Amino acid sequence: MTHDESPRMLLIEDNPGDARYIQELLEEAVALSERSLQRQGGLLERRGGTAAADDTTFVHETRLADGLEQMDAMDPDVVLLDLNLPDSTGLDTLQTVVDHDRFVPIVVLTGLQDRQVGIEALRQGAEEYLVKDEINPDLLVRSVYHAIERKAHEREQQRYETLIEESTDANAILNQDGTVEYVTPSTEHVLGYSPDELVGESVFDYIHPEDHADVRREFDALVTDPDRRSESEFRFKHRDGSWIVLHARGRNLLDDSAIDGLVVYTRDVTERRERERQLEQQRRQLAALNQLNGVVHGVTEAVIDRSTRQEIEQTACDRLAESDSYAFAWVGEPDSRSQTLTVRAASGDEPDLDDVTVPTDGDESRPSARALQTQAVQTMHDAPVSPVTESRDGERAPEFASGAAIPIVHEDTVYGVLTVYATREGAFRDEERSVVSHLGEILGHAIAAAERKRALLGDTQVELDFEIRNLVDSFDGAGSFDEAITLDRTVPVSDDEFLVYGTASESEIESLRAMVEEITSWETLDVVSEQLEGVRFELRISDAPIMSEVASLGGSIEYVVVEANDLQMTVRLPQDVEVRQVVETIHERYPQAEAVARRQVSEEEDPSEQIQRVWTDELTDRQRTVVETAYFSGFFEWPRDTTGGEVAESLGISTPTFSEHLRSAEKKLFAGILDEPAE
Repeated sequence: MTHDESPRMLLIEDNPGDARYIQELLEEAVALSERSLQRQGGLLERRGGTAAADDTTFVHETRLADGLEQMDAMDPDVVLLDLNLPDSTGLDTLQTVVDHDRFVPIVVLTGLQDRQVGIEALRQGAEEYLVKDEINPDLLVRSVYHAIERKAHEREQQRYETLIEESTDANAILNQDGTVEYVTPSTEHVLGYSPDELVGESVFDYIHPEDHADVRREFDALVTDPDRRSESEFRFKHRDGSWIVLHARGRNLLDDSAIDGLVVYTRDVTERRERERQLEQQRRQLAALNQLNGVVHGVTEAVIDRSTRQEIEQTACDRLAESDSYAFAWVGEPDSRSQTLTVRAASGDEPDLDDVTVPTDGDESRPSARALQTQAVQTMHDAPVSPVTESRDGERAPEFASGAAIPIVHEDTVYGVLTVYATREGAFRDEERSVVSHLGEILGHAIAAAERKRALLGDTQVELDFEIRNLVDSFDGAGSFDEAITLDRTVPVSDDEFLVYGTASESEIESLRAMVEEITSWETLDVVSEQLEGVRFELRISDAPIMSEVASLGGSIEYVVVEANDLQMTVRLPQDVEVRQVVETIHERYPQAEAVARRQVSEEEDPSEQIQRVWTDELTDRQRTVVETAYFSGFFEWPRDTTGGEVAESLGISTPTFSEHLRSAEKKLFAGILDEPAE
């Protein structure tokens, strides 16, 4: 309908006289004042549907059922309703019409004696009521207009309330100290709190502690400046305990008597912020990935030109730390004896790591240890990470957002672990993890090539560290050892008999005795001596041990320790021995054996030079005199040309003193030959 059209009216009245009278009043009102029945200010609007075919603006029905059908057909702007009809009486008539269409305005028509019914009709949904005997054109027009306008306002109010309740915004009025005076019903949908839970509360009690200062500063500025239009974003505590991000706009309406406060309009932007964070993270990851490819290429080119392992490792750390994507890198070498990683190279924003060692003995919390054990890249994302718990001066080391521990491996040899750190959250995921893992292969290949080159140019040997887990469990009836047992030497007595010399604590000696009773190839156990470092023992066995197998391949065992169920062992091999053959031989005997480290070491000095060094540097003058006198006087001949007493007498010392000096000298010389420390 246009601005100048008359309202569509439906009269439901069973009395023909009353109906004719109402229609005459309307015609008279139109003639007197056309404006009275015209729409005012656009308040009247069609609520859906279309007018009847003939665009009738006044329709009369005598029965309620027919009136309801006409309501659907013509979509009236107002219904004039008599409550007493042939098919319905009293307020039930009104209720039926209201239930049929709660948005149509209703003017109830009553008699003089029905004034109380009219008042009750207003309570139950009617907009106006008119006493038939008192109606005049002016009153009828005014009542129809007011009913239509009031219903329009009511409908607008309902629309507004619906929008507020279903809104994703939560708006509030705060007083000058931040206390909530009013919040919209949508607060429950957005924040989880009912309005009653927030009214009277300080809004600052719900703001994240890290955002509190910024929000307070902006709020105070808004309070003091009536012209300020403030905006901010902060985290707000949801009723379920989570934090959501709100974008807030504030206005100072303290001077508005209707508001008398600060109005804050907020919108939940948590999802938007999360999308922005993810996009930023993806952008940074892509940039890091592009840069990482360049770093990997640069490291590859740089390490190829380096001639030593130390140069290769330091160059890799420097290139990574110099890039924009990474803040710190270090390389650690495993030591099976101490069960630690020793820092060989480091670069970046970190305290001096010289002499720092990182434990690797079963510490699952350290990614570097897991990388060595699994020979797979280990990443850190869930919490701030640090290369070491504390720096050498006791201060906390810097913490980074992400890290990756990359095993340095070539073929079956583990040289160490490269650990890289970034200040970016979510670094080393997906493609970045895949690319960074190649660094371990590149460094492993470069180190292997450098050591081969070094072997060709100088006298070096290869040391391999092995770990054999659950070794003791492989012996039937054997238990585990609580304290470490060191095996120092295996001496073959015959083809099928060997003597193993080692050191253990007194309690573990008893464990070894028990194992002799259980293991058929272990024949006897004898105590050689008791010393400060433990009890030295001799174990006679009939099964060829791993030490002899390594010796048969040209290698030697430098160090063996058994602790709990596991064995750690260091094997030294000349350069002309095939390392792979040694590894495969050990794997055949002990499938659970793992080569955990490899390194190049300088060959021991020539045996003759070694004996000369011991003779010159380690024997005292008196010991050399005793040995030379005994030798040239025939003491070492068989049968002897002279006795110990005679040699002692020629030197002017007692026989026991002669024996003490001679045995001390012999021990030092034999220790040099057997490559053992002299005590």
